[in-house]
Amino acid sequence: MSFAYGNMSPRQTWQPLPSDQWNTDTAAHLLRRIGFSARPADVQQAVNVGLQATVKDAFKGREFDVPTKTWEAELEIQHLRRGMRNQDEKTRQELQKKIQRAEREAFSEFAMAWFDFARQPENSAQEKYVLFLESMFVVAHSKVKRGGVLYEHQNLLRREGFGSYRDLAKSVSRSPAMIQYLDLNRSVKGTPNENFARELMELFTLGEGNYTEQDVKEAARAFTGYNYTGNTDYYFSEFRFNPHSYDDGPKTVFGRTGRWNGDEIIEMVFEQPGAKLFLPRELCLFYLSETPVPDLYLDYLGDEWAKRDFDQRWLLQTVFTSQLFFAPEFRGELIKSPIHYYIGLCQDMNLDIYPVPQRLEGQLRSMGQSFQNPPNVRGWLGGKHWITASSLSARQQLVRNLLYPPNEKRLNADEKMRIEEAIEDDKGPFHVDQERLEPLLNKDSPDLINHLCRYFLPKEQTEEFKEQLIVHVRVPPRQRSERVRQALLALLQSPAYQLS
Repeated sequence: MSFAYGNMSPRQTWQPLPSDQWNTDTAAHLLRRIGFSARPADVQQAVNVGLQATVKDAFKGREFDVPTKTWEAELEIQHLRRGMRNQDEKTRQELQKKIQRAEREAFSEFAMAWFDFARQPENSAQEKYVLFLESMFVVAHSKVKRGGVLYEHQNLLRREGFGSYRDLAKSVSRSPAMIQYLDLNRSVKGTPNENFARELMELFTLGEGNYTEQDVKEAARAFTGYNYTGNTDYYFSEFRFNPHSYDDGPKTVFGRTGRWNGDEIIEMVFEQPGAKLFLPRELCLFYLSETPVPDLYLDYLGDEWAKRDFDQRWLLQTVFTSQLFFAPEFRGELIKSPIHYYIGLCQDMNLDIYPVPQRLEGQLRSMGQSFQNPPNVRGWLGGKHWITASSLSARQQLVRNLLYPPNEKRLNADEKMRIEEAIEDDKGPFHVDQERLEPLLNKDSPDLINHLCRYFLPKEQTEEFKEQLIVHVRVPPRQRSERVRQALLALLQSPAYQLS
């Protein structure tokens, strides 16, 4: 995707969109990009309140409390671990199996609760930015295991993700999940582990080419002594500094020598020229286009951002109200991640998240994005890498699962109980029922397809595309409700709906 940057100066690029260009089209583009969908009522609300107020309100900072069942499972883990003391080997093995089951439950309940929270439109922009930060400050369930500790890492990003990015980096260095994931707890004086220092510079703040191997080796010594505790009265795990393991000797980093500690290293990192460009570049790759914004334009944005103490809220407000963000060339061109696709489908069809953790986890895994479990320290590749033959088939199956009720004969007792409990809590529906189709049944075929395309898709579609959908509505002898359902199935499985 190319863009005629030459038509605007770097300063003009990041100026707010003129008010006369704020309309239903630009509002829908904003909501699809900063959140997961653009329902007509939400679009109209955004148009009414204005661009600046819409963006400001979207990132207000809403709290996501630890799920009750995750808390209970974590308490059970704590109790079981205490019970392992002075036990014989057979008993310890049995208790370890119970701990593993409790760990799986704690994580599954965290996943379910988060999807329910993120699916609420008022939370979507905040939670999508949390997903972005998680793609930067990567930790993984495959190594960290405990749902409560992963929740606390995510909540740290949510709590501090709208202040100074430098301060966030300092807090992340103390995150028990990060300490465990990058083996910082094994980093001691004399044998420092370089993982965190390397990722701090390469993946969190500067990018390749903006530091040396010697900088990494020396900086690693400053993060010795970082460790974490088990459960406390207030946290599932808590940062602990061990002064006996800390290397307090002189270190030379970025050409400066001193007895630097971890926080001082991070201060020095943010004094490097690459720091002002790194997050803006990654933000634009995630929200704007897979094609990088040229450094000439990022330089201006980065300079202004650095002047404001690397304030993330200012950066979000500036980028998401900018003329560049709304350039027509960038609309409807980003491939949705599996999580975006899943939550967006539920929002677009006014469905709640299907309340069976195994089903949720299985569908995400099949689409290529297991919750809280990226493949490596670089996180998800994203973009065109989301689409493979198998992941596309899984997306198509997800649409079918949402458009048709499940076969109750295939549900086990636990799954039936989860669904019943969710209904008792006033959740649902979880699939498109006849009542939801009723408003569509009386529209003639062209009007129906035009309505569906406007509602679900980010760009105007060709007449050929619409004709292909009309065929589904006109095929006899099925009932009209089934024909409409088939047209919806084809639209939501189409390449056009994979884009935002």
